Amino acid sequence: MSSVNRTAATNASGAINPNRLYVTYRASASARASQSIDKSIGATRAVDFGVQGGQGSRLLNLAPGTNSAAAVATLRQNPDVLAVSPTHYRSISANPVDVVNDPFSDPVDQWYLYITKTNGTGGAWATTHGLSTIAIAIIDTGVDFTNSDLTVDYEESVVNGVTSAATGAAQDTNGHGTNVAGLAAAAANNGYGFAGVGYSTHLQAYRVFPQTTAQSDCQQADTGDEAQAIRDAVAHGAAVINISLGSGASSGADPVEQAAVAFAIASNVSVVAANGNEFGQGSDGNQSDFPAAYPGVIAVGASAVTDDNVGASYSAITGETAASYSNSGPTLLAPGGDSTGQNDNDLLHWIEGYSTTTANFAADQCSDSGGVCRVLFNGTSQATPQVSGTIALILAKHGGAGSLTPAAISAILTSTADSLGLSATRQGAGRLDAAGAVAHP
Repeated sequence: MSSVNRTAATNASGAINPNRLYVTYRASASARASQSIDKSIGATRAVDFGVQGGQGSRLLNLAPGTNSAAAVATLRQNPDVLAVSPTHYRSISANPVDVVNDPFSDPVDQWYLYITKTNGTGGAWATTHGLSTIAIAIIDTGVDFTNSDLTVDYEESVVNGVTSAATGAAQDTNGHGTNVAGLAAAAANNGYGFAGVGYSTHLQAYRVFPQTTAQSDCQQADTGDEAQAIRDAVAHGAAVINISLGSGASSGADPVEQAAVAFAIASNVSVVAANGNEFGQGSDGNQSDFPAAYPGVIAVGASAVTDDNVGASYSAITGETAASYSNSGPTLLAPGGDSTGQNDNDLLHWIEGYSTTTANFAADQCSDSGGVCRVLFNGTSQATPQVSGTIALILAKHGGAGSLTPAAISAILTSTADSLGLSATRQGAGRLDAAGAVAHP
């Protein structure tokens, strides 16, 4: 396995972006907003989110060199303005009988599909494998469009307020987004690579991170761009929105992000987010990351196998717990792995899946093994798309997109989860049981 890239769970950053402001204003001011709001601070770009709940909202880019505090003070003096807040940066949260014929969809490489009862005898796939009319929106670093296992119906990049839906706009140069997309919905029964949980489900790809460079793959996403991607995913008919990114509770709630999440949930779209990877490293790990912490979001923590069985398969697993890095306060857990380090050769300690073939940073460049670009990851990022894929299966079983409310779906997931015998603070409702969730009436 030495040719497979390995990436442990990463911590999040919640720094403020001083160059963008989220403004809510009186609905009566909509017609004059660009005059009374944008021009008063010399905004170089404005994204209007329209009127919701009797209030309008705009996202403004400040000109280089603008004093952010002075711009905020100017806006707060405007009688049309109700509130002003900065945006934040979010980081990626990385971190039986086989019923499909993909070469790596087996009890070793994809052991996590067996422990959640997705694959194998009596698994969720015996009932459904999803519908092409159900779409999971992946808001992340993009998707590798050279990967034939990923069926993407719509792509978009939203970076610093600039939106593009051109072909290749969401091409992934990091690998994280491709990995997440594959775990949620990689195609099956095509004799290639891995199988995603909702393997007949389609994808929407939203790249909200700047492209990586040869010098760095540590780019961050602005919450304003994330919010626009969430709203666009709703507009394009996504049934589930997967957000495997975030930052610690100390960064605080972000109004533009929170409003977009609330809008999606009110639009009958489930929002699933990584609960974070900071446990044991300070107070942040005792709480959910944002956006996972917002009301109505299905916050996914990571479970891990406790056995040491190099070369063993799923059937050898005897112990499971919450991953050492997984934040407290999740809705439920799903497998995220918990390796001892880069030299850990036990596949049961990792989540194996896809990466991108177009990484710019040398350490992320994926060398094919058996013609498949494979990586090993740990993180709540990897747990999250397994829940998103399961939601796609639940919706398929119940009649398609929109057939259940986000609250009803959350209730099914929590009522059928398998307890790991941990406190509710650490495990939430327990670890995902895909078969139980799909079987639930």
